[in-house]
Amino acid sequence: MKVLFLCTANSARSVMAEAIMRQFAGDTIEIYSAGTAPSQVEPEARAALQSLNIKTDGLRSKSLDELPDTKFDYVISLCDRARTECQASFQGMNFIAWDFPDPVTSRRADAFKRTAQELSERIRMFLLIIRKSLQQPHLFNTPHDFFKIMADPLRLTMILMLDKHDELCVCDFVDATGMSQPKVSRHLAQLREYGLLIDRKEQRWVHYKLNPSMPDWMRHIIATTAEYNPQLQKDVKDGCI
Repeated sequence: MKVLFLCTANSARSVMAEAIMRQFAGDTIEIYSAGTAPSQVEPEARAALQSLNIKTDGLRSKSLDELPDTKFDYVISLCDRARTECQASFQGMNFIAWDFPDPVTSRRADAFKRTAQELSERIRMFLLIIRKSLQQPHLFNTPHDFFKIMADPLRLTMILMLDKHDELCVCDFVDATGMSQPKVSRHLAQLREYGLLIDRKEQRWVHYKLNPSMPDWMRHIIATTAEYNPQLQKDVKDGCI
């Protein structure tokens, strides 16, 4: 399996992601990073990685022209410019956009360390999804499976609700849909197993959100469906969900 991280300068976010994932994944995945206008690795980025015990040996900024002539299983952009400039070049591949603020332009003293920590959390979750996909080959790979799981009215409603809210708990779905808690939980579990949702527990409640690691084409379909769903828009406006 091959994964590519992209950003404009390949000096902070994407090169940090390369180093972190390389250490977490070991030899099981080939990991690359590159930029549309590469410069030099930011010293603060290197220091942030080292503070988390991430190896930085051989880390450098690279151009897209240096990439091997190969197809990547996942291409992950870490800035809007790289997403805009590069997405067309990777047609037919799973293209994912991760929204991380640029630590280079941040005024926070801990911006680089914070970015490294957040990348570490996202990459751990992404690796979990990848490992599940090896056991369940349909995960994130076949459109017909995606549309099949979205075809259930209750699952579709809950997915569209989460497009409008960052996070919702089981009780929110029960109140909005009028369905029983066991039924709601069962369908949420199916969406989680497929990889569309991630969850976290807080006391006796489980909170869900859309998986930020899902491919761009899935997120685009969900967002477009939510935008052109008149009843959902009305319910959100009226405060029903």
